[in-house]
Amino acid sequence: MSQSRPLILLALAALLPLILLSALLGAAWLHQKQTDMERAALDQVRHAATAIERELEEQVETLLVLAQSPVFDAPLSDRPQDAAAVADLLERVRRQVGIWQILSVSDPQGQRLVDVPRPIAGRAGPVIDMESHARAVAGKTPAVGGIRRGPQGRAAFAIRVPVLRDGTVVSVLSAVVSPDTINRLLRDNVPEGWRGSVADSEGRLAARTFGDPSLIAQPASANVQAARARGGEGLFEGASVDGELLAGGFRMLPGWNWSVQVTMPIAEYYAPLRTAQWILAIGVLASLALAGGFLVLLVREAEARRRVEAAQESGRRMEALGRMTGGVAHDFNNLLMIAQSGAEAIKRRAGDPERVAAYADSIITAVQRGAALTRQLLAFARRSPQAPRLFRLQERAADLLPLLERSARADIATSLTVPDDLWPVFADPDALEVALVNLVVNARDAMPGGGRLAVGAANVVLTGRRGDPAGLSGEHVAIGVCDSGTGIAPEDLDRIFEPFYTTKPVDRGTGLGLSQVLGFAKQSGGAVSVESRVGAGTTVTLYLPRASGKPDGAGDQGTGTVAVEPGGGADGVAGIAVLLVEDDPEVADGVTAILADAGCNVVHAASGAAALERFEQAGPFDAVLSDIMLAGGPSGLDLVPLFRKRCPGLPMVLMTGYRQTPAGGLPEGVSILDKPVARADLIGALRMAVTASRAVAAARS
Repeated sequence: MSQSRPLILLALAALLPLILLSALLGAAWLHQKQTDMERAALDQVRHAATAIERELEEQVETLLVLAQSPVFDAPLSDRPQDAAAVADLLERVRRQVGIWQILSVSDPQGQRLVDVPRPIAGRAGPVIDMESHARAVAGKTPAVGGIRRGPQGRAAFAIRVPVLRDGTVVSVLSAVVSPDTINRLLRDNVPEGWRGSVADSEGRLAARTFGDPSLIAQPASANVQAARARGGEGLFEGASVDGELLAGGFRMLPGWNWSVQVTMPIAEYYAPLRTAQWILAIGVLASLALAGGFLVLLVREAEARRRVEAAQESGRRMEALGRMTGGVAHDFNNLLMIAQSGAEAIKRRAGDPERVAAYADSIITAVQRGAALTRQLLAFARRSPQAPRLFRLQERAADLLPLLERSARADIATSLTVPDDLWPVFADPDALEVALVNLVVNARDAMPGGGRLAVGAANVVLTGRRGDPAGLSGEHVAIGVCDSGTGIAPEDLDRIFEPFYTTKPVDRGTGLGLSQVLGFAKQSGGAVSVESRVGAGTTVTLYLPRASGKPDGAGDQGTGTVAVEPGGGADGVAGIAVLLVEDDPEVADGVTAILADAGCNVVHAASGAAALERFEQAGPFDAVLSDIMLAGGPSGLDLVPLFRKRCPGLPMVLMTGYRQTPAGGLPEGVSILDKPVARADLIGALRMAVTASRAVAAARS
């Protein structure tokens, strides 16, 4: 692993906030640019609208001054002889102003009385824009009319002022103005490349600096109409009447209800947005690329570390496995030595019944210890499932103390204290015994010169406070194993529950005992705590939750634990016919001897296929005793439905040296015994199976 890689990772990690900050700054820049564009659009439209509004007001003021002339004191309709003088005055004013196409005087009803330089359409008649004329008369205020096209197709609009005398409208003075004036103002006040337009009070185009001139006097676009409906001033965007996309600002001329629009091409309006989008896209891509590179390097770093840790862990496990192998080999060789020496002694002293019995007991004890060691290995391999049930420890105390004393040594004073009011627990009693034996064996090895070993149980209520086992609260049964041994070093306390880990010499421990204890506690819903001080001993406390309900009186079928009635009476299986299915000849000989000694008639089959043949040829049988794992052909579990099909309700007992719980569970009425099986357990299981089968058959009949 390169030493520079962590620095690269740190650099990339430092870049990510900068990239994020850049993105935020880009977004802020975009917002500012958009705000600037909108402010510029509003500034431009205000500037143009002010110029146009001023121009209209100046023309209105000129007309108002002209309306004060004495020639308009009396209605012109009452003195037609003065029309020529009025026309002369109007013509002189029109020439002086220069932007008015026509000046006219009309009566309050809208009939034109004087037109200069010539009558509109060559004759007198009503005004063309009657709506603005009516507004001027009714409101007695100036009015700016809408854009219209005259008889010759030229566009123009009228500015009208009422001629008031003593508060009465005697006539209306109108100036017909070409939109060219407004167009010039727009061009002078709109930036190059921008667009300007003016809409009259009816929403018709009165002037525009772009597009087809023939659109003047046509309705403005829907976007302009919507903007005018909002009133005041603001922003809008959309298409013009000739389809050009625009965006900008608008402003209403409050005195005349006209509006001015100043817009820029949509591409220019959105140019900052596109620029920002490109910047953000590049930033995002750069961020993703850097983040991707960071993740790739991070994953590689993590994989490299995992490989290193896996290699280290593999090394530790191989080392631990070596220690375990040595410890298991040592323990099994000791057990084999006990069995071998006892068997040889029996052969030499066959005529001494007391010695033979003693040697036989030592061989049985060695076998039991070997079975316990095998259970530890299977429990560690997760192949030995627990069979929890409700029970009270005080009911097993009488049998438990001798087991613990045998697991310790004679120079160790072993005591067991179990109060009568101890709460029941829900756990596997056999697994609990194995856990306690493991703890006792560890305590024994910690006291090479002898000492004191106290095993005690008590009811405790945990509150989750500091000092209580992590995660536990409520009522529990605490079982403590306290020794006066050498203690455990502080650096080893955190690892004592690891599989294969042991502080014992290579030939003294497997590293599986405390692992089994912890696994049993967790499977039972409890925990384990350890207190130790070097030179002052160790206390290991096993916590199991309190259970409610009535404890079981005896082991259930299918759990591997068979209740056998004590006493030396008859075995109760004499005369029954048993089909024994076992592929190991020596095991078959041993089991056959036990069954024959109990009075059973035994037929042996060395495989599943042979068992089916013997069942047809030598039957009927009262019970079947079969190993689960058979070489070739159907297994013991496979034989159950095959035999039950031929003989419904046939009692069957299975044996195994390597228990695995079937996926679908055990068939009804079938029990499993773990090898090695004691004679009493084997005979008791057969007796219970046959008795239960006969009871069911009797109930059905």
